[in-house]
Amino acid sequence: MIRRSLLTAALIIAGSAAIVPKAMAQSVDVPFTGSVGGVCNVGQVTPGLLGTNSPNNPTSLAAMLPGGSFGQFSVSCNQQALVSTSVPVQTGGPGFIPMFSGSFVNSPYGSSNANSGGTSSSHSIPPGGPTTFSVDMYVDKGGIPLTPGNYSYVTTVSITPF
Repeated sequence: MIRRSLLTAALIIAGSAAIVPKAMAQSVDVPFTGSVGGVCNVGQVTPGLLGTNSPNNPTSLAAMLPGGSFGQFSVSCNQQALVSTSVPVQTGGPGFIPMFSGSFVNSPYGSSNANSGGTSSSHSIPPGGPTTFSVDMYVDKGGIPLTPGNYSYVTTVSITPF
């Protein structure tokens, strides 16, 4: 009887072990993707000041003329970027259509320009920074004296990562 009980117990234990599935470790790889786009951050902008070509009978305004100063700004980019500029657009003062107008943007890596004749150029800057730029602009009434007043212009500089 004890033998029979021991044999029965042994069969029950062996059967239980055979029925219970064995635990097996599993692993899986979970992929992730992401992208970082090119970006440029503009630092402080210092407005320019327009001077005149003549104190008595001025016909043109420009940052490079006596009494004027270049505008400045700085940029930091996380990848190479292309720099271009627009012709100046009048935002205040006695209105007129200039005979000639244009802008120049200079950096340690080159210069860009645009003029009313349709000519324009661009230059590239490397990643990093900050890179300091100076901006000049001019408008010329073609020998006709400017009307007295306070003139305002804006020149748009585009910095495009590529």
